Amino acid sequence: MGSVRFLDAWRRAGSPASSALGPAVAAVAMVHRLRDDHDTRREWAAVLEQFGTPPALVHGYGAVFDAMPLLHHGQAPEALERMAPEPGEVWKWVTWIWLHWYVALRAEATVLAGNPDARDHLADARTVTAGNLVAGAIVERAEALLDNDRERLLATAAAFDAAGCRYQSARTLVLAGGDHAARGAAALTDLGLTPMAPPQHPS
Repeated sequence: MGSVRFLDAWRRAGSPASSALGPAVAAVAMVHRLRDDHDTRREWAAVLEQFGTPPALVHGYGAVFDAMPLLHHGQAPEALERMAPEPGEVWKWVTWIWLHWYVALRAEATVLAGNPDARDHLADARTVTAGNLVAGAIVERAEALLDNDRERLLATAAAFDAAGCRYQSARTLVLAGGDHAARGAAALTDLGLTPMAPPQHPS
């Protein structure tokens, strides 16, 4: 496994506290949260702590990698709380890819949490994520959920497939419900992840 080799090499190198490694370490910790492998997640979280807490960990990749497991486990209000700072504030510390993911996942959380301002968040997210195929598909999926438009929702699964985003594609199928949910659940199992919490569509 690549992450094990990474950890071994890092330790042989003297465990350097390099903030440049933060996104990779946080990503591995997130995967173990999606697997409910809490012991291994704590091991990687301990590594991450040695890098300190740069703004990107708090507001950028850290917020993204915290929000994804929260959304996976049906904790949309908690995900929204984790991303409480407005994108205009986050932009001071992170730009481009992390800002796009932050905005897209924040918009999805507002929809799934039933936030009354969800429509406005979606409109803002569309502007910020323009040109980013994956983040844009997350925003499109969130709007399809808000509109209860299954056809548009399933179209985003194809967009994720084309981009090689197997997790987001499977997540879309689960969110679509019905027979699609069973296929999505099987895809998550194939990825070694725990089942998603039952989706709660906005009214």
